[in-house]
Amino acid sequence: MDKIKKIVAALLSVIVVLTPLSGFTWYDGIENVYYESNLEIFDYANFSRVLAGHSLGGVERAYVVTADTQASALKPVVFSGESNARYTVDTMVNTLEAQGYRVVAGVNGDIFSVDTGCPQGLVIHDGKIQSSGYQPKYVITFDENGKGELAYTNLSYGFKSVIYTPQEDGSYQETLFETNVGYFNVPYGAAKALHAYNRNYGAGTGSPAGSVEVVLETGSAEAAQFRVGEQITATVAEVRYSAQNTPIGDTQVVLSAAEDSPYAQSLRMMAAGTQAEIYVADPDQGALSRSRECLGMYYLLYAGGEYFSAGTNQNPRTCIGLKPDGTVMLYVLDGRQPGISGGLGLTDTARHMVNLGCTVVANLDGGGSSTMVVREPGVDEKAVTKNNPSDGKQRAVTNGLFLVYADAAGAGEYRISAYQDNYLAMPGAAVQLYSSLSNGLFEKIGAASGVSYSVVSGDGYVNSAGLFTAGSGPGRSVVEASGWNARTTAEIEVTGDITFTSNYVDLFLDPEQTADINVKPWHGYAPVAGGDNLFTWRCDEKIGIIDENGVFRAANKTGVSGNITVSYGASSLTIPVQVGVKINFTDLPGDHWALQHIDALASEGIVNGMGDNLFKPDDSLTRAQFLAMLAKSVTGVDLAALPSAGFYDVPMDEWYFGYVNWGYAEGIVNGFEERVFAPDGQITREQMTVMLDNFATAMNVTLPADIVSSAFGDEGNISPWASGSVGRIVTSGIMNGQPDGNFEPQGNATRAQAAKVVHLILQHYYYSGN
Repeated sequence: MDKIKKIVAALLSVIVVLTPLSGFTWYDGIENVYYESNLEIFDYANFSRVLAGHSLGGVERAYVVTADTQASALKPVVFSGESNARYTVDTMVNTLEAQGYRVVAGVNGDIFSVDTGCPQGLVIHDGKIQSSGYQPKYVITFDENGKGELAYTNLSYGFKSVIYTPQEDGSYQETLFETNVGYFNVPYGAAKALHAYNRNYGAGTGSPAGSVEVVLETGSAEAAQFRVGEQITATVAEVRYSAQNTPIGDTQVVLSAAEDSPYAQSLRMMAAGTQAEIYVADPDQGALSRSRECLGMYYLLYAGGEYFSAGTNQNPRTCIGLKPDGTVMLYVLDGRQPGISGGLGLTDTARHMVNLGCTVVANLDGGGSSTMVVREPGVDEKAVTKNNPSDGKQRAVTNGLFLVYADAAGAGEYRISAYQDNYLAMPGAAVQLYSSLSNGLFEKIGAASGVSYSVVSGDGYVNSAGLFTAGSGPGRSVVEASGWNARTTAEIEVTGDITFTSNYVDLFLDPEQTADINVKPWHGYAPVAGGDNLFTWRCDEKIGIIDENGVFRAANKTGVSGNITVSYGASSLTIPVQVGVKINFTDLPGDHWALQHIDALASEGIVNGMGDNLFKPDDSLTRAQFLAMLAKSVTGVDLAALPSAGFYDVPMDEWYFGYVNWGYAEGIVNGFEERVFAPDGQITREQMTVMLDNFATAMNVTLPADIVSSAFGDEGNISPWASGSVGRIVTSGIMNGQPDGNFEPQGNATRAQAAKVVHLILQHYYYSGN
């Protein structure tokens, strides 16, 4: 602790740049980085999305905002509502905007008591202490110029007044009473300390019955504020001998002690009308003495060249970092979401931030609390969620740190921001660029019309609509967009170092039936813009023909089998094909528990095998594959006529494009965040219940109730957003738990399980008159 304390003591309008530094980068902590986008969101402030592959966590997604708050008009502000309340980050944004701030970015804040909502650490906003915190240690503090510093909390809170001690002759002796105040705007704990409250805590003290409380009148709301190094002068307005939840006026401070605390008797002997003083001292006379905004932390991870945590549990993270030049970094990492982001340990998180240039790294409240909001120029009216909170929605938390500026009009200049539907591309593939217009303060105007595009570096071609087509070889291409007396650039990394997957693992077709085979290229965990015409397609002559776009037509014969082969460079993928022959899955014995369900769906073409007459019942399946099973179960669905769901990761040339649009239009799926669906993520058992439940609602399926119990040994692990669906699907008899009595909500669903539940819900679908 002492060692750490010693370490703590020791505009041009024409440019807005989006620069994806794609793939092929190694950072300690997060490891293989496949792309790192970089978008200017304000003067001296940038927002990055990072996609990486980690040796333990798999795919990782980090979101990083860096801002020089000394050089910029952008300033850090700590949101702190009432200290005993909790707020979502969206609520914080709306509140700050209503107060006249414009929020550009922000993250959730300090760890807090789940029982009371009280923050662990010291909180200061606008130079006013909002709470001492229940266990204050280290803080990140900002002075009036926006300079961030690491500080150790060593404040002392004192109180001084007179008390009147009764004498034997009936008179009272006046005595000076001076003592320490243990906590400010913190609820009672086990310490039996003296507490002080002002209106920032809430409407009342929340004290239990029998407390002793003294109401002090300061004369104004400003005079009732606690500030480091300053003193409050007040008059005793009321002494409450057996109080409970004493109301707190805007101009008042309330002292409070439990009836069995060592302070209770002295408070009883105070008298209305006497003068009192409360003061806050900083013995160190350090950064806290000049603090305008201050936020506590869960753990200090890195400072003075040393790491202070060896935590390896992989979880979502929220952190604050400081660079030597004064730049502040807001950092959020998603986790607990297979296929989206696994999460990192504390040390790996710190190492990544150190690699990004931080010399101080502070860990805030992570897990389901981790949330980052950003206002992307020309796109967002206000700051909105950019990460994927692991609860499926924002969690209400105690406070947050935001980068804001004073509400003002953007005077007379325009900025263009470029966005793209992919950062990586195969040679010859297309990437669509979109340009949005904002004013001088990066506030949204809308889509930018009349923009000209040109390739200024690297190989490739871009048309007037912003569609970039990569050249024939690997490398980095830079595209410039110009118009409105502004310009911007976007970068696309072109690579042939790919793996690829297909929308079919095998095919069972009737004679002359067609199938459109789509291939999805990857560079590590990163999707790559491609095109079916970029691959080489071949098939055995006896089974049919296939064109350069992967459209296969089965031969006009039955009882034949063979292979389709798709290749790129030295890599190839083989798809077994059966024409006119029913597949008898050799890995499904006659007594397999799911055989009847699989056979029923296979006969309807709802499920297929995995090649070599294997069904692989115990393999997992993706979210898109399960959604396709549901869609194939419904007759009369015209996938081509449906509007796009608008997910970034569901391009229109993917096999599952129509199925996702159908699921979104029917209210069966919503995705993880705005415009993210994760089609290739393995579907979990609780996600499957939500889709089934939404399918039943959309198709007017009447489900029976209370067929079986929905009590499980691990029901506490079921995510709040899935608990209702789990209950309905389980009690209807469609889905059950595991043999050990658990439900395993985050376990991956298997192909056999998926076949069973789809078959069972289809029976209810038909019985409901569909």
